[in-house]
Amino acid sequence: MGKEKENRNGKTKGNAIALLPIGVFLVLYLGLGILFEYVMKIPMGFYNVPIVVAFLAAILVACLQNRALDFDKKLEIMAQGVGDKNIITMLLIFLAAGSFVGVVGRSSAESVAYCMLSLIPARFSVSVLFIVACFVSVAMGTSVGTITLLTPIAAAVSTASGFDLAFCVASVMGGAMFGDNLSFISDLLISCVYSLLQNAPCNGQGCEMKDKFRENFWIALPAAVATLILILILSFQTEIQGRVIQPYHLTQVIPYVLVLIGGIVGINVFVVLLTGIVSGAFIMLIGGHTTPVEILKNMGSGVSGMFETCMVAILVAAMCALIREYGGFDALLGWIHKIFRGKKGGQLGMGLLVGTMDIAT
Repeated sequence: MGKEKENRNGKTKGNAIALLPIGVFLVLYLGLGILFEYVMKIPMGFYNVPIVVAFLAAILVACLQNRALDFDKKLEIMAQGVGDKNIITMLLIFLAAGSFVGVVGRSSAESVAYCMLSLIPARFSVSVLFIVACFVSVAMGTSVGTITLLTPIAAAVSTASGFDLAFCVASVMGGAMFGDNLSFISDLLISCVYSLLQNAPCNGQGCEMKDKFRENFWIALPAAVATLILILILSFQTEIQGRVIQPYHLTQVIPYVLVLIGGIVGINVFVVLLTGIVSGAFIMLIGGHTTPVEILKNMGSGVSGMFETCMVAILVAAMCALIREYGGFDALLGWIHKIFRGKKGGQLGMGLLVGTMDIAT
């Protein structure tokens, strides 16, 4: 492809062709997902698409562009992108978050759910499931992980209360998505959008974690309130009575509470996660729920579960470094400036951009 152009001020001019690698990734990822899911009828077809391979193909396309730069120079540009302070911070957050999830495990999530369910009538159990999913996903930073943890609980609540299983599972999924949008350690949020823009959502924009939480809160809250009201309306149309009583350990709720409070207060995210890990390990050991060997094994499994996410973040950072060097992001911002005027227009343009990427990935 043509080499990058510079304007009179020496700044890189927009080059729309430089955005081709993103298009290649989306075509591969969405195309194969649609093929597997809807044409070949493979269950969970999208999860069979190797996202790392799709990004590798996109990077290959980026490396073939801009012949004015030799391959060694392109490797240097990618290395600078991956070595950015915010990317390294993000990777460390992922690994710490994986350790936290490994330490607290499924039993702690169950304790959170059953503790709240034991305090209210069974008629409100689905509403509480939704609230618990919000709570757990904010603390854990992953919607998929929350769904994996709480869906068995939703099945148990369905059996104990009499509510339809699909209704219970849907409430868990809705709450998980709400919490993931607000979380301070959200893997998908940080890896896809944050790497794409080559800036941490908070670090790069000169704001604190609590500021990010407040902004997202007023975006996600209306949808959550509407969902909760709908769940309550449907729940009160039933004749279900009594309570959902399941055994739980109250102390296992503490790590989630500490992580949530620490994040809201604005404590450094590493301190928050370390607090959750240490308190979770202490509670699990003192309560006799696990052994030191099992905790280390679970921490290792939790960290291993974040490896693909870390790899995606690294590949996206490398790809975006090349796209930025070629002038792709300048072209993107130029389009936004032309179409959307003023501060509100710019916010709308960025919102549409991020929303499109979110829907695609």
